Amino acid sequence: MRTTRRGIPGRIGHLALIGLVLSGLAACGFSLMPRFNFPPWMKTTALVTPNPNGRLARLLRQELAREGIRVVHPADPHGASLVIFGSEILSRVLAVNGQGEPAEYLISYHVHFRLERGANTLLGPIAIRLRQTYFYEPLAPLAMTSESFNLTRTLERKAARLILYRLASPAARGGLPEPAGGPVRKSRADAPALRSDGLDPGT
Repeated sequence: MRTTRRGIPGRIGHLALIGLVLSGLAACGFSLMPRFNFPPWMKTTALVTPNPNGRLARLLRQELAREGIRVVHPADPHGASLVIFGSEILSRVLAVNGQGEPAEYLISYHVHFRLERGANTLLGPIAIRLRQTYFYEPLAPLAMTSESFNLTRTLERKAARLILYRLASPAARGGLPEPAGGPVRKSRADAPALRSDGLDPGT
């Protein structure tokens, strides 16, 4: 009686095959991230932001388009308006070394948004506040500059994702009827005085 055993090389080959399949799916645009359930009237959404070419705006356009949302200029007909404002990046020293030089920094990324449908604000204003620390190395200032830049980009990606999660929440649906005359044609980017609920995923 013969028995066949699959050794370590066989297992490695099996895992390599799984990795290859997953890489191929990712290359074809397949994502393992959960899909969002946006309100149907967000099918065409205007993105209103003081910096339409900024990284956060580009990330939101890409993510929304991936979910089947058509992002248009505020002057074009649309069913909803995503208004982004109050974005800022702050950096401060958390600790110093024995020579009194900065040893640890805190980077904070803040942004506000609200969701409008016609003249109604269905969600927000909401404040997203993200923080991340990093250590400063005096002997490698260029590396520290690069790390600060990369951390900021990471916080912007997280902020974009959190905005999408809030837009897909039941609170964003509002249950309002279609505005008279169909989709609105213009949105205002001016922001009223804020009473924002904090959303802090932690450090």
